[in-house]
Amino acid sequence: MNHKLLDKRFWIAIPVGVAALSLLFFLVIEPQEAEVRRTKAEVQAEQARYVRLSVLSTVIDELREKKVAISRTMDRFLRAREKQEVSLVVPATLIEILKESKVTLMSIRPVPEKVEGDLLISSWNMEVLTTYHELGFFVSRLEKSDEFNRIDSLTISSGEGPLERNVNLVCSRISLLKREQEEQ
Repeated sequence: MNHKLLDKRFWIAIPVGVAALSLLFFLVIEPQEAEVRRTKAEVQAEQARYVRLSVLSTVIDELREKKVAISRTMDRFLRAREKQEVSLVVPATLIEILKESKVTLMSIRPVPEKVEGDLLISSWNMEVLTTYHELGFFVSRLEKSDEFNRIDSLTISSGEGPLERNVNLVCSRISLLKREQEEQ
């Protein structure tokens, strides 16, 4: 008899237990899982936002550094202009030609600018270390450039290696001056 009573209680306890577990799952666990999924989505959105903001922060820092560098350059240029000093301003095309021709620039010094009529002549005294072939390529590229460049003087002496030569040269760039009448 006890045995039958235990069987009845067991069969009643099973549906009650299943119902209790179902209630526990639907009332407690499922809402928590939904909250966890929603929180994960929010965290991922915030992480993506953080990455975008950190990239923007890096770009802003780089721009600030560039602004400071440009400001320093402008201040130096304005001070030099006030003092009417000769400063070393090398055209970008000349630098590009030096890189392309594979000559090693040892030194470069500006020569005071000259005005002859409507022409402004800007010159640089350069010392380069190169071979004859590279020197020929450099001179060819310089004279074929879009700007009017020329070699005023050229001195070649022996260099460090058997093929290398020390070359002293004066390179000039000639440009047309604007007159005040033309500007009006």
